[in-house]
Amino acid sequence: MKLLKCLVLGIVLQHASATVGFTTYKEIDEGADNSGTILYSDLFNRSSTLFLYIQITPDGAEHTDIINDFKTLAQNYGQHGVSVIPRVRYGWPNGTIATEPEESILMDDVSTFASIFTDVTGTINIPVIQAGYCQSHGSADTPEDLAIKIKIVNTLLSTSHKVALRYPSDHQALFNGSRSVTLHDDCIFDGGFNGTDGGTWPSGDRQTWIDYIVQVAGNNTFGGEGCNDAGDAMFDWSDYTALCGGEGIAAYINTLQIAYMNYDYPQPYEELIEDPSQSTCVDAIQAALESWN
Repeated sequence: MKLLKCLVLGIVLQHASATVGFTTYKEIDEGADNSGTILYSDLFNRSSTLFLYIQITPDGAEHTDIINDFKTLAQNYGQHGVSVIPRVRYGWPNGTIATEPEESILMDDVSTFASIFTDVTGTINIPVIQAGYCQSHGSADTPEDLAIKIKIVNTLLSTSHKVALRYPSDHQALFNGSRSVTLHDDCIFDGGFNGTDGGTWPSGDRQTWIDYIVQVAGNNTFGGEGCNDAGDAMFDWSDYTALCGGEGIAAYINTLQIAYMNYDYPQPYEELIEDPSQSTCVDAIQAALESWN
C-alpha cells in the first residue's frame, strides 16, 4: 500500500463556553509515562485552552493506553472548563516523529480517533477537527494523496464536527470555497505582515491566498502558532516595536480573523507575552484573538 509521506492527523477541541485566545502546549506519547501530564494543572494565566500533541505509534496498535490517557486528560481539564486542542501524529515513545503507515493502518487510526473524539463530546465539546497535510499541496499533489486526504476529512466530518486543513491550496482542491472545512496555520507571521507564513501561500500570488483563507477560515475557528524557522522566515520576533506596531501581530490577527495562537512559540514571542512591561501590547493581541472566536 502507498505510504502517505507527510500526513499528520490532528484535531481541534474546545469547550463551548471558553474563549480561545492564547493556547498552552503539552504532549502525551504512546508508550511513555503520561501520568503527570494528564493530571490537571493550571495553564498560563492568559490561556483557557490546552494545545495537546497526541503521539501514536505507526505499527497498527490498538492505542489503548494513549486513548485512556487522552480520555482522562479530557475529563480532568474539561471539568475545570479548560478547552483542549489535540493534534494526533505518528512517532515513538522516545519522542521521535515517524512517517505515516500504509493507508489501511492510517485509515483505521483515523476511524479509531474519530470515534474517541465522539466519545468525549459530553466531556469537552468539539467545534473543529484538524486534519492532516502532505508536503505537496492542492493541484501539485498526486491524485493518490488527494484521495487519501479526502477520505480522512470525510471520516472526521462524519462525526458532525467541523474539520480544519493545513494548506489553503488543499482546501481549494478538495472543498473549494466551503466554510464547512476551515484551516490552521503552523507558521503565523514568519515573515511579518507581508510574509508567506512558512509556505501557507505562495509568494507570487500571496494576496489571492490571503483572500481565500479569509473567505473560508476567517472567524471560523482559524488558528495555529507563530514560527521563526521556516525557509522564508525573516521577521525578528524580538523587535517588540515592530511586533506591537500598526503592522504587527494584532493587526495581522484582525486581517486574517485568527481565533487562537500558541503563546509559547517562537521563544521571543513567549518572552513578550510573559513580560509585564509589555502588557498593553499583549492585551491588544489577546483582544484580537478573542474577537474572532
